[in-house]
Amino acid sequence: MGAGLTANSQAARERGVELKAFSLTTDQIASIAAALAVDELAVRFDRHVDTLKAATWSAQTPLFDGGADLSLEEAAACRARIFRFFGGEAPPAAGAKSFGDWAAEVAARISGRLAAFSFHAAGDSASEVEHDADMIFADAASAANLLYGRRRILSLVAPHGLIGFILSILTPNLLEAPVIDVRKTTPDELKKFLAFGDALVATPSLWRYIIAQGVFAPDNSMAVYFGEPMTPELSAEIRKAGFGAQREIYGSTEDGLIGWRDSPSDPFALFDQWRRVGDGVVRICPSGRAIEKTPMDILVWEGERRFRLGGRRDGAVQIGAVNVFPARIAQKIAEHPEIAECRVAVSRHAGGADRLVATIALKRAGPPPESVARSIDSWCRQKLRAYERPRVYNFTDLIEPN
Repeated sequence: MGAGLTANSQAARERGVELKAFSLTTDQIASIAAALAVDELAVRFDRHVDTLKAATWSAQTPLFDGGADLSLEEAAACRARIFRFFGGEAPPAAGAKSFGDWAAEVAARISGRLAAFSFHAAGDSASEVEHDADMIFADAASAANLLYGRRRILSLVAPHGLIGFILSILTPNLLEAPVIDVRKTTPDELKKFLAFGDALVATPSLWRYIIAQGVFAPDNSMAVYFGEPMTPELSAEIRKAGFGAQREIYGSTEDGLIGWRDSPSDPFALFDQWRRVGDGVVRICPSGRAIEKTPMDILVWEGERRFRLGGRRDGAVQIGAVNVFPARIAQKIAEHPEIAECRVAVSRHAGGADRLVATIALKRAGPPPESVARSIDSWCRQKLRAYERPRVYNFTDLIEPN
């Protein structure tokens, strides 16, 4: 059963991608609904669902006992979030019992009337960002052009973020290529499953893990990544593992897809819908309207169409493709009654992954007693999400000024 997303993609035709229209199946809507529910439970209810368990939720998964085990309050919040994702308000509840029931409700609601999408920025529960549907479709057409010729798209990312939605749902549909959610597969299963002509979508953190686990691919396989910086060293390891073609996508929840490149040593190239204006950028919408944008990163230009990334404008760093704010994390840790001061910094360990390191000065002098150390660990688990928690804690009598 398909839910018609009726905007025909003129932009895709101009890029040589043949398609009739954008469409979503109810199974795809159900997978988005499940991912949104996991995020809403974490954001609103501080309930964290194991990643592997969440990846098994599908159209058949019950919403309540024996499935997602939602309370009535949780179900209402998740259902509202799902309808907001598709640019609308939830109608009165209709007694849904599974994610598939919610998907069928959404499919009926958006058929022929889908005008917008609404996304949460990763790591930011404070606001949602709405985009016109035709702009998201234009981004998907741009991504499809980069992945043209792939026989299958395999995805290790959840489909509810803007870039994850484009790469793991819309782009495969445009290419008329099968898309397979491999989040619940083991590295050994993934290694056996990969085939000639596949594209595998993952964040650099996930790529680092699967390469370390010995995953390799047949020739003519493509690595696709986004969400955090890719290092030249990891890119080389990915290439050695059989992924001869690579595509790095640069964009954000706030702005959509902005640029791409084949190698970390290359500058990014703007997608066709973008123009450089001075030190900033302007997006040309399918309607012809021009929208000035200020990307989250400083863009260092090399000509009119190519750029490299400078520092973040807002002080965020990316841990596992999620934006985190070290100053805010340090402030939360410092609220512990035994802590006088805390500073959080980013460090790269031998494996190449970024991690957070907390330096803590206690109100009492000397090394922390075991009871205090345990109390601080428990405090961080309660107050911080998994990706915000420092991996290293250093204790000192005095924190030097920056």
